[in-house]
Amino acid sequence: MVRRLFSGREILISFLAISMIFAYPAFLSDPSSLFIYFVVLGVAFIGHELSHKFTAIRLGYWSEYRMWKEGLLMALVFALATGGSIVFAAPGAVYFALRSPFQRMTKRHVGLIGIAGPLFNAVAFSASAVLFLATGSTVFYILMIANAFLGLFNMLPFGPLDGRKIRMWNQKAWIVLFSFLVVALLATI
Repeated sequence: MVRRLFSGREILISFLAISMIFAYPAFLSDPSSLFIYFVVLGVAFIGHELSHKFTAIRLGYWSEYRMWKEGLLMALVFALATGGSIVFAAPGAVYFALRSPFQRMTKRHVGLIGIAGPLFNAVAFSASAVLFLATGSTVFYILMIANAFLGLFNMLPFGPLDGRKIRMWNQKAWIVLFSFLVVALLATI
């Protein structure tokens, strides 16, 4: 049996929409810039979500990405209303659940699944920074910004965001990763 990475077309729709939203308004004057954002958001967004999914599966949970249509619409409205200067991106999330009634969901498991996405972004930021310093490539610079922003946004400690799950599990891990991503984002500005 072949296991699907994600259900249906939801991850693809989310990825395409978020790529276009982040590329707005640049792609209107330079359509080729959209390709750069497809690559960058492919790494940052899909890598983030796959990290959650594979961590959940590794811990024995059922896991699946679900698109949040209202979040995509909100991101589009913010981008259009601000000329692309403010992007509020909440396209969806990886959901996970117990596979068996004999399992028990622990705070540790929820925290480990939660930290997997922002940790991916922190590692991808670091790799992008090294590649940017070595090459000066704009693609690596944009990849640094995307990973720092996506990781930091998800580390906010409220609502359904990863930061809340991580903080409830391990305050020190949350502080270290949050601090790293703040510094990462500030370093790109």
